[in-house]
Amino acid sequence: MPSRVVRLTAAALCYVGTMQARTVEAQWSAAPSAAIGLAVPGGSLRDLVSEGVTAKAGLWMRAPRIPVGFTAEGMYSHSRAAPRSGATDDFRVSALTLNLTTRRHEGRLDPYGVLGAGWYWYNDPGMRFTSGAAPGVNIGVGEVIAVGTRDLFVEMRLHAIRTPTSDGARWTTMLPIMLGIRY
Repeated sequence: MPSRVVRLTAAALCYVGTMQARTVEAQWSAAPSAAIGLAVPGGSLRDLVSEGVTAKAGLWMRAPRIPVGFTAEGMYSHSRAAPRSGATDDFRVSALTLNLTTRRHEGRLDPYGVLGAGWYWYNDPGMRFTSGAAPGVNIGVGEVIAVGTRDLFVEMRLHAIRTPTSDGARWTTMLPIMLGIRY
């Protein structure tokens, strides 16, 4: 009799354990987001172009009370050639990125971090590098502000694109500062 009780108890615990895991899996959420903001060129790109505008759309994926989530995003940025810079064109960059995000999910104000990589398409504003496509990385921080059923967020993220030049390759950097909403 005791072995039967032990087996039934073990079976019940295994069943409850799988039900709990399925519940957690079912609670994974995916929320679309959109943002717009200021694009600040960095490094030597700052000599060629002035501040511009950046827009992005994405999908945030996360589970409640788990501090790590994912985002998949598309971004477009446009900066005008700086006066007296010698740049022959405005700087435009598009990107598709996959990112890890960290959040506490504790309250109305919720800081987070972002680390990711992606593929960037860009043009050459001043004959420094060749126009084309290249891999890149991004790292940033943000703050989520819960407003009803929506989340507003403010984010600052450094994007570094590995651009080939005639004498090797270098990193072209930009720093979008974004204001957005997650649905």
